[in-house]
Amino acid sequence: MKALINTLLLVFVVQGAVVAYLYWSDEGFTGALSSNRFIPVEPYFLDEILVEDDQGNEAVLLKAGDSWILPDLVGLAVDPELIETLLQNVVHVDTSWPVANSVAARQRFALTDYNFLRRLTLIGKGEILGTIYLGKSPGFKKVYARNSSQNDIFALSFNSVDASGMEADWLDKSLLQIPSPHSISTDSYSLHKQETGWLSDGGATPDTHELDALLLALASIQVQGIARDKLQQTLSIATPEIKLTVKTVDAETHIALFTLGEQHYIQRSDYALFFTLSDYDFDRFSTLDTRRLRGSE
Repeated sequence: MKALINTLLLVFVVQGAVVAYLYWSDEGFTGALSSNRFIPVEPYFLDEILVEDDQGNEAVLLKAGDSWILPDLVGLAVDPELIETLLQNVVHVDTSWPVANSVAARQRFALTDYNFLRRLTLIGKGEILGTIYLGKSPGFKKVYARNSSQNDIFALSFNSVDASGMEADWLDKSLLQIPSPHSISTDSYSLHKQETGWLSDGGATPDTHELDALLLALASIQVQGIARDKLQQTLSIATPEIKLTVKTVDAETHIALFTLGEQHYIQRSDYALFFTLSDYDFDRFSTLDTRRLRGSE
């Protein structure tokens, strides 16, 4: 009797597997397995994201190799942390149970095509892969979100402020940093890295404290944003307060720092635009003791 029961159970399992195979096509079965994905699109299909806000601003993010750039800002790099957070926490996130799905909820949480805080249009190969609405916040670093093709509303771990419609907000603020210079020259000093350390043109050894401060300033430049369009032309003919020529193994770069009114600006020869700079970053260059850098007390 026991052997008969085991045989019947085996037949039942086999029949169940056959029914499942016949009932689901390959595509349907795959869809069932990935049904909890917010946007059911493979990551490698996505190569462009259009971010719109409720003020009518638009930011275009374009994938270039393994990185993302801002095509409308002469191809400047997107902050890798910002784009990774957006992809992981919104675009490719796996969702659980929805918090609501009614028409009233979509309107109340600002998740409609006419009332939203952010709209993300996902594009691949020139075709729209999906649209995501980000609305109001249910709590700290949380946002209500909806896939435009569905009624379900989810609460995602994301701050909608980090999905700005302003392209400058996506900018990689570290793009001007030079971490490993081999030569640094200004009107006041000229330093060259040797096997035994740094030396000035006269063969003197620069003060260690001042040298470390200079190297750290170059390696940790943080731009605040991009100078306004009207100031770009003004800065292009302005006289810089500080000029540096920095050589690395691969290139020679010229850096210029300016002050207009109470705002500081910086420009690097391999970038066409002028960027805004904080007082702190500007002072790291302006307060250096050039005599000590030359190696003369």
